[in-house]
Amino acid sequence: MPLVTIKLAKPALSKEQKSNLISDITELLSTKYNKNKERVVVVLEDIENYDIAFGGKSVEQIKKEENE
Repeated sequence: MPLVTIKLAKPALSKEQKSNLISDITELLSTKYNKNKERVVVVLEDIENYDIAFGGKSVEQIKKEENE
């Protein structure tokens, strides 16, 4: 049973985009890797910009500095 976790930086995808992403991942595992679609588990997790950092600065800080 494949378990796929995808972490997405906000702004979040729309419900429709998330649904399409889940379908695409499931289809890929089914067709390319011969996995049973009913057994594929996909988990999407939205991450806040202040929870992701590069070089010691959060994405929120980086975006703020770029806009100044």
